[in-house]
Amino acid sequence: MKLNVHFEPPFNELTKELHKTVDFEKNITLEELLEHFYKRYGEKFKELIWDKNKKGVFSSFLSIIINGHSYRHDRFLQTNLKNGDDITFLYLYFGG
Repeated sequence: MKLNVHFEPPFNELTKELHKTVDFEKNITLEELLEHFYKRYGEKFKELIWDKNKKGVFSSFLSIIINGHSYRHDRFLQTNLKNGDDITFLYLYFGG
């Protein structure tokens, strides 16, 4: 299974890549993809995903977009990924 992964700032600063094709021998879930990136990019990647003050809660700045759809639900981590899926890791910044 191949996934097309896009890294927007600040993820691309950590990965040193804007785009990467990732191959897996079997179908995986979003949670398994995140585990793959934790192993590859370390604790910093995990810190970008999770809220620092609320255990088990995604960062409010994070948007993970799968095939053009950004959504969250109770079983988001169990989302089954399919061959050819486009996944974007995006941080939403606010400023003034």
